[in-house]
Amino acid sequence: MRFLDKKQKIELLLSLIENESAGTASQLADRLYVSLPTVEKYLALLREDGHQIGYCTSRKTYYLIGEK
Repeated sequence: MRFLDKKQKIELLLSLIENESAGTASQLADRLYVSLPTVEKYLALLREDGHQIGYCTSRKTYYLIGEK
């Protein structure tokens, strides 16, 4: 994977969440080449921006609850 800046990583994260293919926070950290606390910060930023993000324990992935 090529170097991605913070904005691109957050956009990729949102895309994965929209497609319900994000996986766990640990898997996201590996995919985005960031630490687990950074993934949590990115999720918090998306939530602050108005995205309602949930986590499904049976499918083990993040998803959008509603529209922004």
